[in-house]
Amino acid sequence: MASELTGAQKAAMLVMSLKEDQAAVLLKHMSDSTLAKLRKAAESLNVAEIGDDQKRQALHGFFVRQRKGGFFLGAPEERFRKVLAKAKGEDGVRQIYAAEEQKKAEAPVQKSAEEFIQSVPDEQMASVLAKQSPRCAAVLLSNMPGDRAGRVLGLLEEGQRQAIVSRIITTEPVPAEVLQEIMAGFRECVEAQGPGGALATEERRAQELARIVGGLDKESQGKMLSQIHERDPELADTIERLMFGFGDLLKVSNKSMQELLRNVEVAQIALALKGAPQQIHDHIYANMSQRAKERVEEEREMAGRVPLSQVENAREEIMKLARKMYREGNLVVEMGGEQYVE
Repeated sequence: MASELTGAQKAAMLVMSLKEDQAAVLLKHMSDSTLAKLRKAAESLNVAEIGDDQKRQALHGFFVRQRKGGFFLGAPEERFRKVLAKAKGEDGVRQIYAAEEQKKAEAPVQKSAEEFIQSVPDEQMASVLAKQSPRCAAVLLSNMPGDRAGRVLGLLEEGQRQAIVSRIITTEPVPAEVLQEIMAGFRECVEAQGPGGALATEERRAQELARIVGGLDKESQGKMLSQIHERDPELADTIERLMFGFGDLLKVSNKSMQELLRNVEVAQIALALKGAPQQIHDHIYANMSQRAKERVEEEREMAGRVPLSQVENAREEIMKLARKMYREGNLVVEMGGEQYVE
């Protein structure tokens, strides 16, 4: 029916009813975006289904008198392109068509809310759920496969797990429209973590997890890191590096720092201190004997200028030992919200 035609389709019918020279003059004064819309409309028209009655209703009888033989001669797309070429020239036509194809190529494939949530890694799912209400988290987890819901729950803090499980037990099934709203809200939270609404990068994912784990007490940190290590050892190592890096040696107690330095070669300390902040120098030197400090300075002078990669490697070797001592309870350090004292 004519009433079902869009405004753009009616406009395309108007243009196609004119002689090509007349139509070209009309199109010449239109913007590229308008021309692109008209082109789509012309392509969408099914000539065989547009009868005289529909033409009269759509264009009030005017164009029927203009072109009694029918609105279109040949395929609408080809005819529109010929008219457009007269208005914009062949280069202009190529530019308009190329821009349209580029948009199609760049347009992301939109996943449904359910598909999107299934594609979110467990750790990222947990990091987002940790910021949501227990009710919303319960609804989302209740609509996921049991094994995956269990994995995600295992990554949450104990108090949050208990609150969510309690909600799962007591909450009635929600209407479909409410479920869709909750899923859409979760999707927005996930997309907000990444640039341009995309999923978080591996680096951002590790940073977020390091923040979460770092806020736990030591026992909970160990449990959560063990869970992550079972699934992704490399991610667990990255999280540990982010939680406890070279700059965090300032949080190590004097007694523990002395114990750590006794197990590190002088050459490694000398390399690690190159380019380090003065506070790190002071903290390390404060926990070394005068003779040990002199040896470190001698090593630094002998080494001269060294590649940054060597410095970073030396620091990482020291931190591997520091993390091992911390896990074993032999290093007193303040991490996250938990403080340890001698």
